[in-house]
Amino acid sequence: MHRLARFWGRTWKPVVAASLIMLVFACGGGGCSGCAGCGISPIPGAFPVANRIPNSAQVRLTSSGISFVEANIMPIVMRVLGGGLDFAVHRMTVSAGISVTICSDDHCSAHIDIESVDITPTVPNQIVIHMRVILHSRHGAGTDISTYTNGSWPGTCDIGLDTTAGSRDYVGVTATLALANITGHPARDGYTQLVVQSVVLTPGEDVESNDLTISGGFLGSCGLLNLGFIKNLIIGQLAGQISGLLNSAIGDNLCTRVGMTAQCPTGTFADGPTTDPMTVCRYGPAHSDVCVPMLLGIDGRGDLGGSFLGGFSPGTHAPIQLVLAAGGDGIAAGGGMTVDMVGGFMSMDRMFTTSPGHNSCVPRIDPPTPFPPVIAQAAAFQANTIPGTTTAAHLGIGIAEDYMNYAGYGMFDSGMLCIGTGTRLSQQLSTGLLSALVRSLNALTFPDTNASVAIAVRPQLPPDFQVGTDPASPLLTITLPHAMIDFYVWSSERYVRFMTYQTDLVIAMNLEASAGMITPMIVSVTPMHSTVTNSELLSESPAMLASTLETVIHSFAGMLTSGISPISLPAIMGFNLSIPPGGIVGVTSSGDDFLSIWANLALAHETRALDTTLELSDLVLSPESMQVEHWGETPNTLWVHFASQGADASEMVEYQYRVDQGPWSRWTRDQRVQIDDDVLLLQAVHQVEARSRIVGHETSVDATPALATIIVDTLAPTVSLDRSPNGMVATADDIISHGDLSYRFRIDHGAWSDWSTRDQVALDAAALAQDRLLVQVEARDEAGNIGSAQQALIRGISNPASAGGCGCRATGADRGHEGLGIAVSLLALGLFVSRRRRLASTKERV
Repeated sequence: MHRLARFWGRTWKPVVAASLIMLVFACGGGGCSGCAGCGISPIPGAFPVANRIPNSAQVRLTSSGISFVEANIMPIVMRVLGGGLDFAVHRMTVSAGISVTICSDDHCSAHIDIESVDITPTVPNQIVIHMRVILHSRHGAGTDISTYTNGSWPGTCDIGLDTTAGSRDYVGVTATLALANITGHPARDGYTQLVVQSVVLTPGEDVESNDLTISGGFLGSCGLLNLGFIKNLIIGQLAGQISGLLNSAIGDNLCTRVGMTAQCPTGTFADGPTTDPMTVCRYGPAHSDVCVPMLLGIDGRGDLGGSFLGGFSPGTHAPIQLVLAAGGDGIAAGGGMTVDMVGGFMSMDRMFTTSPGHNSCVPRIDPPTPFPPVIAQAAAFQANTIPGTTTAAHLGIGIAEDYMNYAGYGMFDSGMLCIGTGTRLSQQLSTGLLSALVRSLNALTFPDTNASVAIAVRPQLPPDFQVGTDPASPLLTITLPHAMIDFYVWSSERYVRFMTYQTDLVIAMNLEASAGMITPMIVSVTPMHSTVTNSELLSESPAMLASTLETVIHSFAGMLTSGISPISLPAIMGFNLSIPPGGIVGVTSSGDDFLSIWANLALAHETRALDTTLELSDLVLSPESMQVEHWGETPNTLWVHFASQGADASEMVEYQYRVDQGPWSRWTRDQRVQIDDDVLLLQAVHQVEARSRIVGHETSVDATPALATIIVDTLAPTVSLDRSPNGMVATADDIISHGDLSYRFRIDHGAWSDWSTRDQVALDAAALAQDRLLVQVEARDEAGNIGSAQQALIRGISNPASAGGCGCRATGADRGHEGLGIAVSLLALGLFVSRRRRLASTKERV
């Protein structure tokens, strides 16, 4: 019978899953005590009940969302059941006055077509699902009838089931489920369970006598069994068994299995081999017939510091445990269903035995009060439209501001904000970049003048989150008060701290939905109340240093975004989620502020892969605006040229670009755009990316953006000349180009040699014998900036008084010696964001 149970279970699974769609933002509707790929594993017991915050998030499946599921039930089923709607039916025996063994050769199957599904949320917390199915049996040979053996009737009879043969084409099945609070079982106490209350053949829509045919046997003797009362007895037996199998099959599909959590929760046991991921977890022996319900959300623990920051901040550890899962009874209202979610976020010790487990890298700070914060069930998430609009949406989730602040405290206490990084974040973190802003820094390095710089963040207070509920304000404002940043330089084979910068950093952020992803967009970065201490090794005043750092950081709104990966919207049973305009909004409801995201389900369509190409041209620099005193007064500009292949001639294509993995621009249909992003004020090798899509087809976005690079560099190489055994050798250094330099030489004001990568010039005996000989060198970097030096020789011996460097010039414009702005903004980037992903490409010079 297990195959028949599997048949009904697979048939109903997508319908049950549809009832769980409102939970996809937490786990995708499949039970997700783990978090694959993010370093989170299930908590062996459960997140402590006393530390859970009710109503931390609230999730809504609206009436239009239910209508979408009803209208698309067949595509949903076909996507979930990739093998189609043919199912094996195992041998079974019924008794109808005579013993009948069904499918004795074990090669029978059934085919089902779903005619319709009606899903009705019913007060207070029920979901009533009425499904009408067209069913007919098949034998393994491919005929439309199945072979049955009659245990007492002579011979074998062929019995066929075809629901279209009766007065209606379908058989109706009605299931009543409830989203109910769990009590009495520690592994799931306080969470929500989808309970199967009943599954029955719908009265008036069950199997009819004409749906069943009996034939075959010796001289057609089986035809005698077509008597109505015999058929009705068989049908009655079948109906009773089908109802029981449906109850069991649906219930099993809602159970926790070993493969979902790696092991059964503490206090429960595996009802089978623990090596089999399909083994069901059940409560103790006293409840051996009761399975552990699958968790509708996440309940887990892990080292978020190592998982998210270890790549560029080695040694950062942030052991935590968290929960964001459905808790309590569901709420049927307005033709939809709402589920409240309990939340929690606590630090742990490194052995995951104690919680909270304070990390010594931050001060001990009391958690937010009161605890737990009182968050009401919000009316906005019991409605069917985006708050403040008349726009309907299928799904909605609201995350409470109070929960975000409690989670922020947990991140702080766990040490997740203690970041130490250097060249792992950016190869451009060096004294060469800082020296234009902090001129005395070069005097600290030995033996190299261009040494590595490292930073260490020591937050002093937890971050504060504020949801913007005014459409004119940023959606989310994050304040990092009293952030202390230590700066270190590599000198004498060790890192030496040369200053500590403290500031209150206010980051204003919006969330933008595009291409199936939610992308954080930094609106502004505002440092306030900045001070510098521990700067005794520098000659600049602390006040000047603080002002300089604050000026540069304040200029960059989008730089922080570059390390924050977009959040992919999950696919649900093969359907895409799309966020309509205005679907991400801050809302005040029932006295609490929520960050809310509203989305629609959409059929997944095949799309052609577009191939985007990109060219850069006409870089115009304003060297004066790259100095601290005149920072950003005149922007640097660059022209970006787009093209795309893969769209039909009748389709319009639009483009986006971004610089240095910052925020994507708005879509444009222009194929040539001039950009003046503030990041171009930074002297560096900048990456520009571009992608394209077909207008109106969000899923057609080019998944592999085109990439080109551009050099912004007005600093000439520093160069010097020294005597070598056979002549003179040049030593040159450049902040941007490093070893990619070319040289030319001349002797006694003669003709210059050709440019080459050779850094030496040979001098013959006759030249060295002269009373006085002048050797000059020029070093050119990739941007065309030229540095020069000269050395006079008296009878082959260097004359120190004649040595000259600093003869530097930049192509296209004169420049001050302070033109570098990248340092601090890049350093600020490393303070608060995740690892920058590097993209490999061939450099394109302009």
